[in-house]
Amino acid sequence: MKKYFILTLIILAFINSAFAIEDSTTKRKWFNFNKDEVKLEKTKKNKRVEVSEVELPQITPFRKSQQNFMTMSIEECVKYAIEHNPNLAVSLQQIKVAESGIGQQKASFAPRLTARVNYNHLANSGTRIANTHNDSVGFNAGISQLIWDFGKTFARINMAKYDTQSALFDYDYDVLNVVYNVKINYYNILRLLANLDIYEQNVRINTLNYERTKAMFDEGLKSKIDVVNAEVNLTDSKIQLVDAQKSLATNVLALKNSMYYSDDKHFIVQNTENFGFLKADYKKKMQSLDEAKPSTVNLKKNEEGLIMLTSGIEHNDIIQDYQISPLKLTRQEAVDKALENRPDLKSSRMLVKVQEESLKAVIRSYAPDVTADLTWGYTKNESTYTSPFQVGASMGLGSINPVGIHYQIKQGEAYLDIANHNINVAKQDIYWEVQENYINMRQLERKIPLMSQKVKASLENFELADGRYSVGLNNYVELQDALANYNNAQLSFVQAVFEYNVARETLRKSMGILEND
Repeated sequence: MKKYFILTLIILAFINSAFAIEDSTTKRKWFNFNKDEVKLEKTKKNKRVEVSEVELPQITPFRKSQQNFMTMSIEECVKYAIEHNPNLAVSLQQIKVAESGIGQQKASFAPRLTARVNYNHLANSGTRIANTHNDSVGFNAGISQLIWDFGKTFARINMAKYDTQSALFDYDYDVLNVVYNVKINYYNILRLLANLDIYEQNVRINTLNYERTKAMFDEGLKSKIDVVNAEVNLTDSKIQLVDAQKSLATNVLALKNSMYYSDDKHFIVQNTENFGFLKADYKKKMQSLDEAKPSTVNLKKNEEGLIMLTSGIEHNDIIQDYQISPLKLTRQEAVDKALENRPDLKSSRMLVKVQEESLKAVIRSYAPDVTADLTWGYTKNESTYTSPFQVGASMGLGSINPVGIHYQIKQGEAYLDIANHNINVAKQDIYWEVQENYINMRQLERKIPLMSQKVKASLENFELADGRYSVGLNNYVELQDALANYNNAQLSFVQAVFEYNVARETLRKSMGILEND
């Protein structure tokens, strides 16, 4: 009899191996069910790695870290952020939580073991019977195996698989947001560096204007008020430069924060395809963020001895050789790609499947369960012993509540309708969102060449005003207005380029695109 018991154990173990639970967190695997394919990951079976507390680096000023500078492209910053962002690590754990639900549901097909040891003492006493007592010791063990439950467990397994796929798409959407935030902060650094060039140039020009006006005042060619105004404008330009350096320093921190940057080295940004204003000396600008020291100027005089603007100072080359690379995409193509790629929409579709499987599981609650049972026991008392061995199968209904199941079905149908409505809402939101972002990007593409023309015109106007001022044909106010218009035109041009890059990335995010096409 014991041989039959061991043989039965081997058979049940073999059956259980067909439903072995697999961990699936790092490597992808295809699960086929209900004619749908859901791609999940499978992990190597290794020990769990404890989450350690992050160690933050020591703060080193830019000017004291010349040997610790490195250059990072926008792609490298994005890659670093994806690898180090703890919020993405949390999203990955959410995937593991969802995947564990698959194993929990598969466990319904695993054998259930029972074992019990008992001891009984029976004593009889009375007036008309003899006093008796009997001691017995027993042990019994059993295995119960679910054979078939008419699809209830499979529906719950499918629910867990679709829920896991939804978690994977949620992770993809989180990555999309991380990439977007890093890129916007990166472009913002490029914008501020370009602005810093403009403000430094403005300090140099105002320094020259002050020196020239003072020299002309000494010759009796200008009034004292022009000297005072020139000094005030020079001071204002220096204040603007300090503010620009502060903005750059704080936004460098914002970029590092969006990357969760934890290295002890400072890094320098690079020009991108549509944002190419950086000069060869931008490393020095980054190194001098902790102090504001306007550049020195070279004074040049004309034949009459009057100070002129040094050649090249007023030409910041902010628009020289700048070219825009338009995104080759129609509005309809943008919408189609968004409806195809958006991970949040894919996640919503998986949630619809979750609700469909949930409804199936509830409807099948009326179906019975088919189980196989194997038990063996041993009982011994003072004079005898028994060792029964039993193998059997049964089919039956558990404790069900038809009225409760009826309303659970109604609830499941309502949840399914809600999930389908959510898909329709998401599709329409994406449809209009992509179009709005597309139009915004195209309008900025048209605006940038016009802004470039304005910079050229304002530069020419400033040169004319400067020439007239140097020979006494206009006053200082006219000169300063021309300089202010030129500076504003340059700043507006840089802002337009920044807004275009932001609009482009916003469109790509709304399309669910991570890599450059």
